Amino acid sequence: MNALTNFWYRSAYKRAIIQGAAILVVVFVGLGLAGQISNLENVHAPTFTSSPPFLTFDFLNARAGIALSHGLIFDIDSNDSRMDAILNGAWNTIRLASVLIGFASIMGLLVGIGRLSDFYLIRKACTLYVEILRNIPALLQIYIWYVVIWLTTPAITNAIQIDINFFGLELLQNFIIVSNKGFAIPWLVGHDNLGVWLFIGAVALVGAILLRRYLQKRQDDVGGNQRTNRYPILILLLISLVAYILLDSPFTGQTPHIIRSGAGGAIQNYQGGMVITGEFLAIVVALGFYTASFISEIVRGSILSLPAGQAEAAKALGLSAYQRLTLIILPQALRTMIPPLGNQYINMTKNTSIAVAIGFSDVVFATRTISNNAGHSLEIFTTLLVIYLVMALFISSVMNGLNWYVQRSGI
Repeated sequence: MNALTNFWYRSAYKRAIIQGAAILVVVFVGLGLAGQISNLENVHAPTFTSSPPFLTFDFLNARAGIALSHGLIFDIDSNDSRMDAILNGAWNTIRLASVLIGFASIMGLLVGIGRLSDFYLIRKACTLYVEILRNIPALLQIYIWYVVIWLTTPAITNAIQIDINFFGLELLQNFIIVSNKGFAIPWLVGHDNLGVWLFIGAVALVGAILLRRYLQKRQDDVGGNQRTNRYPILILLLISLVAYILLDSPFTGQTPHIIRSGAGGAIQNYQGGMVITGEFLAIVVALGFYTASFISEIVRGSILSLPAGQAEAAKALGLSAYQRLTLIILPQALRTMIPPLGNQYINMTKNTSIAVAIGFSDVVFATRTISNNAGHSLEIFTTLLVIYLVMALFISSVMNGLNWYVQRSGI
């Protein structure tokens, strides 16, 4: 008995036994799931089979039969393939998540700082914002903003057209058009030399970064103000402007307008510019405000975790409140802020799946529609799982890299 007890309490043997048992459990569960999958009813031949899993993705090359909108770069019509429809839905999800990350980060930072403000009204207003929005379900907030923003806009026949005037001089006509078909705003249209201009701009950006590092090192060695930000930015803007002129305007601006089609011009729609649909705007506002309430608590907790002497020393040096915040407090709070921020970004990306509730054409909408029309639920949801997994892993890797850089550089 003593020998058995001594054997168990040896850490190496104990770890090996526990890990081996865990591996066996995973193997048995995996074999069980594989057996269940192999007994699923085949869509093409409705009989039960004991053959290996019959995953096949050939059906994705067939005609989609659905049209997906809300595309910033391209839309999908019914003649495109099902794979194109899924990829377009994934692109809409990525675009939505990217805008949400930026919007929620800014809002969360402002609200988190506001909760620590010395002004009573600002502090209480930010506290009320957090306590209300983070306790209301995200789906309910999406419905509320959808009704407020989308259903109250006028029809396109009575669209609100906003012009830009300067002392009576009309600079831009139809700068913004608002109707129930979305918000149409000016956008850029690329021409033949756009790729060349982007390449020159990328090279100039790399050069500006290298110049900034050189000036920063020179400032540390020699001292004085070496204009570490001003010179690189001016050089980057100058090279981009000269390249734009020499390449004969590789891109130009385009304002939106309303066109008529159909018999007697009964059908009206937007042409030109970029259209932001009411569904997209409602989701960005609702999920952005919702997630910002959690991000604000991360910001507030990270700031409060710093020693009080940091802010007091900065104040004793005569730094203003803005300087104390940007030069002393936030750079140090960033070290503890980044890991939980990554979790919030991943959760927000997954929360975009509820956008299908108001008809946004994301990847969930595309895969669900294809599954209803063509079957192959196992293959469809496997594809959906892989798409969300890739997005989550990408966000995680970016945030881990940013965290490594911040910890290593000592920002």
